[in-house]
Amino acid sequence: MADGFYRGYTVKNTRMSNLKYAAAPLALGLALISTPSFAQEAAPAEEEAEAAPAIVVTGSRIARPNQESAAPVTVVTAEDFKATGSTKVEDLINNLPQVVATQNSGISNGADGTATVSLRGLGASRTLVLIDGRRLMPGGIGGGAAADLNFIPSALIQSVEVLTGGASSTYGADAVAGVVNFKMNRTFEGVKLDGQYSLYNHKNNNEIERVVNRRFISPEGLRTQGGAYDLSLAIGTGFGDGKGNIVAYAGYRKESAITQDRYDYSTCTLNPSGLSTGTVDDFACGGSGTPAQARFGGLNIPGTYTLLPNNSLTRYVALRDAFNFAPLNYYRRPSQRYTAGVMAQYEINEHFVPYLDAMFMDYSTKAQIAPSGAFFGVRTVNCDNPLLLANAALATAACGGAGRPGVGAPGTVDILIGKRNVEGGPRFNDIGFNQFRVVTGMRGAINENFSYDLSAQFGKINVANVYRNDVSDTRINEALLVTGTLANPVCTSGNASCVPYNVFNAGGITPAAAAYIGIPLVLTGTTKETIVQGTINGDLGFSSPFADETVQVVVGGEWRKEALATQPDLSYINGDGAGQGGPTLPIAGQYTVRDVFGEAVIPLVQDTPFFQDLTLELGFRNSSYKVQGNPGSNSENTYKIAANWNPFDMLKIRGSINRAVRSPNIGELFSNSAIGLFAGTDPCTGPVPSATLAQCQRTGVTAAQYGTLAPNTAQQYNGFFGGNLGLSPEKSDSWTAGFVLTPISNMSLSVDYFNIKVKNAVGTIGAQVTINQCIATGDPFFCSKITRAPASAGPAAGSLWLDERGFVDDRTTNTGSLKTTGVDVNFDYRVPLGENRLNLSMVGTYLDSFIAQPITNGFTYDCAGFYGITCGNPQPEWRHTARARFTTANDFSAQVSWRYVGKVKVDTISPDPDLNSVGAAPAIDERLKAENYFDLLFSAPLKDTMTFRLGVQNLLDNDPPLISQASLGGFGNGNVFPGTYDHLGRYLYVSLTADF
Repeated sequence: MADGFYRGYTVKNTRMSNLKYAAAPLALGLALISTPSFAQEAAPAEEEAEAAPAIVVTGSRIARPNQESAAPVTVVTAEDFKATGSTKVEDLINNLPQVVATQNSGISNGADGTATVSLRGLGASRTLVLIDGRRLMPGGIGGGAAADLNFIPSALIQSVEVLTGGASSTYGADAVAGVVNFKMNRTFEGVKLDGQYSLYNHKNNNEIERVVNRRFISPEGLRTQGGAYDLSLAIGTGFGDGKGNIVAYAGYRKESAITQDRYDYSTCTLNPSGLSTGTVDDFACGGSGTPAQARFGGLNIPGTYTLLPNNSLTRYVALRDAFNFAPLNYYRRPSQRYTAGVMAQYEINEHFVPYLDAMFMDYSTKAQIAPSGAFFGVRTVNCDNPLLLANAALATAACGGAGRPGVGAPGTVDILIGKRNVEGGPRFNDIGFNQFRVVTGMRGAINENFSYDLSAQFGKINVANVYRNDVSDTRINEALLVTGTLANPVCTSGNASCVPYNVFNAGGITPAAAAYIGIPLVLTGTTKETIVQGTINGDLGFSSPFADETVQVVVGGEWRKEALATQPDLSYINGDGAGQGGPTLPIAGQYTVRDVFGEAVIPLVQDTPFFQDLTLELGFRNSSYKVQGNPGSNSENTYKIAANWNPFDMLKIRGSINRAVRSPNIGELFSNSAIGLFAGTDPCTGPVPSATLAQCQRTGVTAAQYGTLAPNTAQQYNGFFGGNLGLSPEKSDSWTAGFVLTPISNMSLSVDYFNIKVKNAVGTIGAQVTINQCIATGDPFFCSKITRAPASAGPAAGSLWLDERGFVDDRTTNTGSLKTTGVDVNFDYRVPLGENRLNLSMVGTYLDSFIAQPITNGFTYDCAGFYGITCGNPQPEWRHTARARFTTANDFSAQVSWRYVGKVKVDTISPDPDLNSVGAAPAIDERLKAENYFDLLFSAPLKDTMTFRLGVQNLLDNDPPLISQASLGGFGNGNVFPGTYDHLGRYLYVSLTADF
């Protein structure tokens, strides 16, 4: 990101020991105080023998012995999780090729503190996250309102199942792109203690050093940083002669900060140099147009100027004078997390089995970015200001000449001033989350054929967001109006606490002045989710004439309520924080959803030639939405039709059709409209704009302004953002078709085609898309959304960033559509080698298309294989993770993994005119090469109860592909895309598991 602020069923452990019984009182006490294949299609035979006979599969609420799904499901096991060395669930999930990175710990500027998942790149709000088949509540108070993966207790993860494609008929709203279901080890018995320490190690030898060293000092040699440790404890036991079970857990994780100055490729913000050599010389160190030494414009002399140490004026040159905001920015945010919880059940009789889940997390993180300041824009100064008069050249340029008050005169003048508050130090955002989730209910048999499950669920998130060390626009404006003498200046406001702000002379800012303009900003908020649900699951007792198994059904109902309330302080509300981009207003609202649903699994033909099994799955759900403040209500139907056909043992053919619906979330509905910032470009800025005069006039630029508008070197412009109570639910139609082939025992290959289309999509058109389309087509729909700063803005007239009256309207609305198609490939082969074994596995995704249509029946563009300001994060056509694991008879193992991220091109060189409408990108950004990452893991048993692991990710210490600010967009940070590429170097970890 640039410089401003963006608002933008388990296998039961049968081992017995005396320790198990000793653990029971401790587990109960914790409860009272507490509020290996990568992509397996079926469990191996030795595991099936120990599993419970009824398995609930992600994608269906019906429990049945056959745990293979008609919809493609990728399974990540607990062992896979440990093999990555990941202490954060987000790191594991982002390595899956079906996932496009979103919020993660590598984001600093614009971070909301959460970790989210976006299946197929369709957005985190369209991915439903479950814990044991039950919805995880929203994880924050932002507009996205997506589940926070930080909440997941990694110590008890048994597997993660990823179902892509619509699943709303089964699980309700939000399952538009798919479902990520975290299955917990609910029947764990014994005591397990996990500990891990990790760090990053990188050798700085990137060619970019020669570019950086022209202006700044680049780090050299081997650097080690980012120490982190993770501790977890799980205790479980059965009681009551096997009728009850209780599992309790607790965890602590701490990660230290990593700043961008530790890496040669992130020491400065990279801008295009204007060259086209095909080397790193096409980059130049850029930065913010608000420098450490004050910058002035709107004077009686053309151009903008900054001060030399001797107080003389020199013409501002961006490549020389722009402020390097990179070094202080976090490349990985520091964080601290505490988790605790309990899961318990007790069978009073077969008809009544009460259960309880209680989970808690306290999480804090800090996002640090460069100092705030009087960002370059219009400010009013008085011409008899003694501090201004002390710099005669500046006073003459500001106040002398026609139409100005005159040097020393009592009048005022509006000029452009930018001054970075380096005297006050960096800004940082302390984000704290306190979350808990309680599920309680009962289940049991109704009769021989039917069972019930009735539950209530409540989740609550309290957020405290304290933005420290920003500066007050109000105080800056007050402190620029000064009277008195040079020796004794005083503010004209008469406010005794006001300290004059001397930006007119080099080194003129005193500690007292820096302290006076500095302010904190505080935002608190709460999100609540309440769910009441009941289901009846059973066997209808009859079957098809051609099948042995009977028809299985489930019917049920659900009521869900979500509520959000935020309270910013007055400085936020008034938009007084200079680094915020605009006011942050309170939000309050709620909505309810009432669902009734049903599913059926119907075996049609079994045990006949070419029809070993033909099974049909059907699902239907009716959902009614009622939004506070909207007197009407919406009722939507969703459905599922899926089929499995096993013509013979080694082949299964499967397919599914789904209709999914997503109601707008709390943030999308109730966020107040306000000015914020978006990452992009204005083709009408600079002395030689890339757009013609006629094109720029479509956006509101006058002939006189053409060629005079200053660009924002930080690539940030004003957008008008906000919610919309008039939003209607979006709909998605998806279908999948594929096969599972098992040509020999212990080998499986699955290939599945997916096709997902979201219609009436809730979102924003995109401010950059709006600008591009207005320039390219002159369409009034787009051009009417662009408002240039008016003539009354003085030297900021015509700008989209120097004055808040210039902006692009990008409020939330029902837009056009999103469509993505592609193929998933999963392979698994378990090779017995005497008493040893070798496991080979691979999961990969080919992305055929990712087509966006910003407005209904309007133009479209395809982002498959592209990245950039319009397309956002990279969407390579091919990604995969492949693993080979060798395990000896005595459980020593070694594993090598190959993670591949395919090449991508910048969207502005697409042949599609709707992507390349504003001209070619800098040559250095045209292509990002494919990346190959290799990981190693060694694991060894210590005695009978301990396992030691030593691992490394990114063994070869690959540098990430670098991108200039002109093309970064999306969730970029430090010239790279964290979450997509390994940007911190080689990751080393050591862990020890004690399992009693």
